Amino acid sequence: MNATADKTAAELERQVSARLAALPDVDSSMIEPHAEGTKVILEGSVDTVFSARKAVLSAETVDGVHDVESHLTLTGNKNGASKSH
Repeated sequence: MNATADKTAAELERQVSARLAALPDVDSSMIEPHAEGTKVILEGSVDTVFSARKAVLSAETVDGVHDVESHLTLTGNKNGASKSH
């Protein structure tokens, strides 16, 4: 195991949360990241499919994250949201 490459779950969650908070079109207060090893699970809700994709892509850019699983639900609160999967 490479100690320098491994981060604690709490560190990864904090860094993913910070990265999500920096996204201009995503309400990060509705997203909660959970780290399991190098995998991050995003739980919560977003307005659109595009917001969900932005959140996943952003989480993937955090150093130490190797996989992102989205458990995000769509609220459809913003204009342009539709019933797509």
